[in-house]
Amino acid sequence: MPSRRAPQDAFIKKNFRTVWPVHLAGFTRLLVQLRKRFDGDLDLPLVLAVIGSRTQPEHWAVELMDLGIMTSGSVPKSRQLPINIQSVAEYSGIPRETVRRKVAILQERGRVTRAADGRLAVAQSTAHDLEDATGETIDYLTSLLMAFQACPPLDEPIPPKS
Repeated sequence: MPSRRAPQDAFIKKNFRTVWPVHLAGFTRLLVQLRKRFDGDLDLPLVLAVIGSRTQPEHWAVELMDLGIMTSGSVPKSRQLPINIQSVAEYSGIPRETVRRKVAILQERGRVTRAADGRLAVAQSTAHDLEDATGETIDYLTSLLMAFQACPPLDEPIPPKS
């Protein structure tokens, strides 16, 4: 069965040599920034990202429409979907005990809250606290967008590299 993304996949494969170096450079800068921000432990931002992405209701993107609102911590608190340590472990592939330790660290740093029933949520202040990493993400996405815009359409031949 063909992928529903077949045209996008074909476009990226055709333009891979243009897009890949931009992706690699931007993604590497982002990982370096996150590693610094989390004292060398890349599992911490991964656990935080899993909690954030897996607990947001379907309409959460509306809250992210304004970066200023998101990073000011004034995003209206909406009901988050439940997730616990076991679910984070299963989704991420990180062992449960490791996730438990990482969640404890994130709680100590005020990045994650844990309800009495074990439900995890990203603390509201986290977006503001990680604003520099968000800036790095914006730079990364901007670079990718510019690389994609520089690519010829699928029906045009790729010019030779000079």
